[in-house]
Amino acid sequence: MAGLIGFGRIAAPRIYRHGLAVSKRSMFTSANRFGDEKPPKDLDMASMAKKVDPREAAAKKAAEEATKKALAAKKARDEAALSSEAAAKKAAEEAGAKTAALEAAAKKAAAEVAAKKAAEEAAAKKAAEEAAAKKAVAEEAAKRAAEEVAAKKAAAEAAAKKAAEEATAKKTAAEAAAKKAAEEEATRKAAEEVAAKKAAAEATAKKAAEEASAKKAAEEAAAKKAAEVAATKKAAEEAAAKKAAEDAAAKKVAEEAAAKKAAEEAAAKKAAEEAAAKKAAEEAASKKAAEEAAAKKAAEEAAAKKVAAEEAAAKRAADEEAVRTMQDPIQSLFLASIRSSGGAGGLNNASAEVKAELEAELERLAKQYGGKSGENMTEFPKLEYKDPEVDPINISQ
Repeated sequence: MAGLIGFGRIAAPRIYRHGLAVSKRSMFTSANRFGDEKPPKDLDMASMAKKVDPREAAAKKAAEEATKKALAAKKARDEAALSSEAAAKKAAEEAGAKTAALEAAAKKAAAEVAAKKAAEEAAAKKAAEEAAAKKAVAEEAAKRAAEEVAAKKAAAEAAAKKAAEEATAKKTAAEAAAKKAAEEEATRKAAEEVAAKKAAAEATAKKAAEEASAKKAAEEAAAKKAAEVAATKKAAEEAAAKKAAEDAAAKKVAEEAAAKKAAEEAAAKKAAEEAAAKKAAEEAASKKAAEEAAAKKAAEEAAAKKVAAEEAAAKRAADEEAVRTMQDPIQSLFLASIRSSGGAGGLNNASAEVKAELEAELERLAKQYGGKSGENMTEFPKLEYKDPEVDPINISQ
């Protein structure tokens, strides 16, 4: 579009000067052919190439055509006068001259019509080209101005938006970092609590098992010791009875027999009692061991169930937390880049150079777009509409 406009600007003056020279040349030719005056020999070509207003050229052309017509009428009158004075003498010559004049007039009229039409077409074409060139230039200028205004506005909006987005991103990054640290701390604390509970349960179960084992060993040792004491006592009693029986054998055979029988019966009864006591002790020990084993097994099963439930709850909580804190790769890369660039704390923790640069940029935007000094250009303007005062209407008046 700019190339066409430039070509129009260069070619329009040349086309105009060429058409003007052709029209002037045709005017001078017509005037020389049908006028009494001779054309000037030293025609100024620079004046022909000079730019002329189309309206002035048209008016000049009309004046020249009127002059030509007046000259033609004068010539016709002169010829008619000469013809009336020498009508008898030159009738044939006058008829021929008249015919030639009519033919010349017809040719002249045709040439004038053609020249006038060509001049009008050239003038119309030139005017159209000039109007098109002016319109194109105006449209291009308006378009360029609109684009510059739009570019400035878009740049200002982009700068303000970028500043707001950077502030929001920094604030979001700081909040996300704090939230993630809190969540990591809570997760670590929960894991430590679960591990402590699990260790405590394992220590309690181990201690209970050791106590049961020690208790069972003590009971077995006591039972064994009681059996040994009973056997030793029985052996001593048997020896004493045997010695007493032998001492009394010489004195009283019947008493010995009776004593021997009584001793045997007593020994049998005692052995039966000891066996019954031993059997009862063993049954009680077995029953107690079975009860302790059942209690230990129930405690271990309860502890295992509790640990499994706690581990399942912790795993479910960890899965839910992982799903809740799940992030897409782009967001992760963005947060990683923010963390790697340094600590995020928003504009409040920014350096003095950054704050000064931000203030200078906002001040420039305020001046550029009509804001007041110190006005916050990142906030939406407050619009206030006041209702006009209306005189009250009294119907009774």
